[in-house]
Amino acid sequence: MKCFEITENHSTVATKPIKPLTPEQARLEALKRQKDNVSKALNAERKRQKVAKAQKSLQNALVEELPT
Repeated sequence: MKCFEITENHSTVATKPIKPLTPEQARLEALKRQKDNVSKALNAERKRQKVAKAQKSLQNALVEELPT
């Protein structure tokens, strides 16, 4: 695509104004975002703990190999 085609396509698209949400809809959207954020945080924490466990295991394996 050429630059003028991209500009031309974006300028011809009509955008609709976004209606404000009702308080009930806003609450549902906020709860959905909160659920998604908590899910991401939970997955990140699980990955962090998995990495920490693997690092500890690797460290223990290295310590066991070293002659004392």
